[in-house]
Amino acid sequence: MLRLYDPGTARLAEVLPVRPGVIRVACAEELRAQVVGDLIRRLAGRHRLRALGIWNPVPEAADLGVRPAEMSSGTADVHVGETVGRWSPVPWDGLDPLAVRLALLETHYRADLSHTRADLTSADASLTAWRRRVAGWAESPGRPSDRSYVAEAVAHLDSDLDTPAALSSLSRLAEDDSVPPGAKFETAIELDMVLGLDLVRLVGRL
Repeated sequence: MLRLYDPGTARLAEVLPVRPGVIRVACAEELRAQVVGDLIRRLAGRHRLRALGIWNPVPEAADLGVRPAEMSSGTADVHVGETVGRWSPVPWDGLDPLAVRLALLETHYRADLSHTRADLTSADASLTAWRRRVAGWAESPGRPSDRSYVAEAVAHLDSDLDTPAALSSLSRLAEDDSVPPGAKFETAIELDMVLGLDLVRLVGRL
């Protein structure tokens, strides 16, 4: 289950919802924090928890794949804000906003981050390359997802949202010739349900 950094103890602690089967996630009114909160909700959903968001959306949050919150105030099991690193974004006009999400996921959420336009342009190119790769895999016969890669990536995410390590698992999957393309496709879809990068956007369009 998900473990997050507790600034009070400076250690990772398992998230234990007060209500069984429901996790309530509150976020500061800051874009990076809300991307992190969205990631927590998606990961909780994978663990079969009903995930409720509690925040007032900030501009551009929806563009970065942050799904609407159910409430604007209320008691929460997880508060996202204090432990999120500082972020100095630059304008991303002309780029896919989800490339900004990818650029954020490439660095651990607790680390301070200052993106340049070149960083976001590189992330945009990487996202397009991933979508092309996934679209190519979609042309192969269907196969079940690779459970070992899924388990590995989810374990990284469960350990204080280690998104860089989860993305590394996805990259290794892409290069693993022992995994059939159809299985790579299903694995990418399964992990993208948490990562929220819309990796299937180009399927059937190339």
